[in-house]
Amino acid sequence: MAHWQESLMVWGPAWAAVRGLEGVAADNSVAITGFVSERLAPWPGDGAEEHAGSVPEGTVLQLVTEDPQSAGQFAESLGFRPAGALVLLTAQTDDLEQVPSLPADAYVAEAPMENYEAVEVALFDRPVAGGRIKLAEGLAVLGGLHVDDGHGEREGVFEQAMAAALAEEAFLHGADVLFLVSDAAQAERFAAVDGWSKAADILTFTR
Repeated sequence: MAHWQESLMVWGPAWAAVRGLEGVAADNSVAITGFVSERLAPWPGDGAEEHAGSVPEGTVLQLVTEDPQSAGQFAESLGFRPAGALVLLTAQTDDLEQVPSLPADAYVAEAPMENYEAVEVALFDRPVAGGRIKLAEGLAVLGGLHVDDGHGEREGVFEQAMAAALAEEAFLHGADVLFLVSDAAQAERFAAVDGWSKAADILTFTR
């Protein structure tokens, strides 16, 4: 079993936290409460069909899988419609550069929040990028990494600077593994960086 699947009951609630939501792990799935209820489950996995079949009307089903085609067919057989996709990436904290590399006119700042740690990049004292991290049992989840419009030429630099700062934070708190949830474009940029690799797809369905 892949590490992402073994640890889904840990990183699933942590991913909810970086989005400002509450996640509760039980029976090999994670129930996430927010404006819209979500059910996060592995595919294939123990009880996956039961979890999907018991999702109440209006609840979003999210399947984490290394086989998106069969996961999609399974969800659609139960009456779900595709509603988007994200990518789950992973890295070992000791494999990553942990010293942010930024232009002289920029710096990284971190701040503890109630349910997660926040990071931002400031350019001439004005925030231009941000992200979040949630530390859990032996791992950490990064999410919400974004760069403001108008800084496309530095997008990758700012993303990697934030990732380095958050990797150092995770390493200092004993987290060996980082997970990053991102869209396809950001995932492609990170997968090109030494230390990061794609772990799975996160497929979203509604009905």
